[in-house]
Amino acid sequence: MVVPVATRYYSPRGSQARTESLTRVAGSIQDEVFDVVHGIPLRLASICLLIVLSGCAPVTRRPPALAAQFDCLREERLTVVAAHRGQPDQSAPENAWSSFVASHAAHVPFLEIDIATTRDNVLVLMHDDTLDRTTTGSGQVTGKSWAEIQALRIKRPDGVILDERVPAFADVLTWGRNVGARFELDVKRTTRFRDVVHAVRAARMQDHVLIVTYTLADAEAVHRLDPGLMISVGLEKPEDLAAARRVINPQRMLGWTGTRDPRERTFDLLRAAGIEPIFGTLGRPGERLDDVYLADGDPSEYADLARGGVVMIASDTPVAAQRAIGDGYRRCFAR
Repeated sequence: MVVPVATRYYSPRGSQARTESLTRVAGSIQDEVFDVVHGIPLRLASICLLIVLSGCAPVTRRPPALAAQFDCLREERLTVVAAHRGQPDQSAPENAWSSFVASHAAHVPFLEIDIATTRDNVLVLMHDDTLDRTTTGSGQVTGKSWAEIQALRIKRPDGVILDERVPAFADVLTWGRNVGARFELDVKRTTRFRDVVHAVRAARMQDHVLIVTYTLADAEAVHRLDPGLMISVGLEKPEDLAAARRVINPQRMLGWTGTRDPRERTFDLLRAAGIEPIFGTLGRPGERLDDVYLADGDPSEYADLARGGVVMIASDTPVAAQRAIGDGYRRCFAR
């Protein structure tokens, strides 16, 4: 059992928001006093009473929006890793409880998970359209009920069958809230964004998820569903950035920059726009940069990416990647 620990949060905009709020209150009072001079009936006493009472009220602190935490990472030049399909490494099962627990215990701050939909509209975690590769079942995920999928077992990449069942998305969100995990949500083609957003809201996890999109139209659709959610948007070219900024608040965007060629010029362009760059070292075995970086036993290239301006690295070997760049991100995220 994982026990949540005490948390501390970073909010770079907190003092500014407080100052602006006090300024608005002061301006309101000034307007009321001006009206007194001109003989207009006032509610100045009521306003003062409200100010006094609000000053005495207990202050409830809440975690800052994920946007503020990413701002902190960008401003402090820190980097986080996302575990692709939740796996701590490539020997572990995909989208599986044991992998989530292992990655989280190794201090990988984000778990990338894939969300599919069953025949009876239950959101489950599954990368492929079919069950064959990663479970003891076969056929389309959309052709099976939740009860049928629960009867299956998960398989490791080497084919070993585990005593694990396919997780329900709602259960994973509940676990994440309890242990302080964060998620990168890859919504599969069979799944509606609105269903995912509804589940995130129901679990009160809006400040702990990042939604992956592959087209600007999808990104805009997610932004309309909930303008407060963080969204990964493909921003590999300058024209991509210009188009995205016209329809999405830059404070709610991270920019996906590809998997093959880390371009510091692109990272700098995004950072200057207030957008955090994501770069992927994942991919096909033998071709992905994860394999290249780890081949000589010196994974310092991950630290090079961090120094080059990448804020999030999506990796198939996330434990090794996060160890290579360190845990400085904890200055910005809850501990």
